[in-house]
Amino acid sequence: MSLQNKHAYLIIAHNEYPVLRTLLSMLDDERNDIYLYIDRRSRNLRKSMHHYELSKSKLYIIPNPIKLYWGDISLVEAEFTLLETASANGKYAYYHLLSGVDLPLKNQNYIHDFFDRHAGQEFVEYWHSPEHQKDLDRKVSRYYLFTKSLRPNDRWHAFTMPFYNFVLILQKLLHFRRKHEVGFQKGSQWFSITNDFCQYLLKEKAFVLKRFKYTLCPDEIFIQTVLWNSPFRKNIYRPEDEAAGNMRLIDWHRGGPYVWKKRDYDELVQSDKLFARKFSSDQMELVNHLEATFAC
Repeated sequence: MSLQNKHAYLIIAHNEYPVLRTLLSMLDDERNDIYLYIDRRSRNLRKSMHHYELSKSKLYIIPNPIKLYWGDISLVEAEFTLLETASANGKYAYYHLLSGVDLPLKNQNYIHDFFDRHAGQEFVEYWHSPEHQKDLDRKVSRYYLFTKSLRPNDRWHAFTMPFYNFVLILQKLLHFRRKHEVGFQKGSQWFSITNDFCQYLLKEKAFVLKRFKYTLCPDEIFIQTVLWNSPFRKNIYRPEDEAAGNMRLIDWHRGGPYVWKKRDYDELVQSDKLFARKFSSDQMELVNHLEATFAC
């Protein structure tokens, strides 16, 4: 099968081997190639995946991964690595970024038919609410240092946070704002993009890594910004719909995001979205039920 008719699934995983295994099984289709990036710190997960094989899809595990940190440029670097690795193998119809705790909400025939019917459109979500716009301005207008130790469980958190806060306070006192070279946008990290836009995005890598290095949560900003300021803006799928732009079902009202429970099965299967997150190995009855429902 020509790569131009195939899809590349780009997966960033940190833990939850049982859920990841189910995700891979549900994506195992001759029309898909799968590229897996496992956080360098997730040694046990990498060991579990070392001899893992799929029967229909080709599985590529990214060698020499870096450590990934919430809110940090390392996540953007991982996404570029996945895009570069996949595109080096040829031109895919679509590149889908998923986390290792996502699952499809449709079978593969439905998903491929959906993207065939919407060929050329870019599935990138945009958040336009006043609250999100205020948060976006905060994140792109200041320099954020020590983003690798923002989480309290990081061993350097207690030492770096005073400096992190001092730098932010100093910038506010001096009324310092970073230059806005482009019209910045914000949305969900997870996307489905065409090969043409993928190639355009890769050409913008140097700008992205330089401009977003000291931006907070750049993984929720860089692709939205590049796409919005590109010739591909006209191809964005439902840019005004904050809940449907990337065709992912993610509940931010009940959690950060909410972890789907057994009682949510009907809501999940009745959704018009293509993928959902997030799932947990504590809810494997639900995970297994979804796999049986949407098996390839």
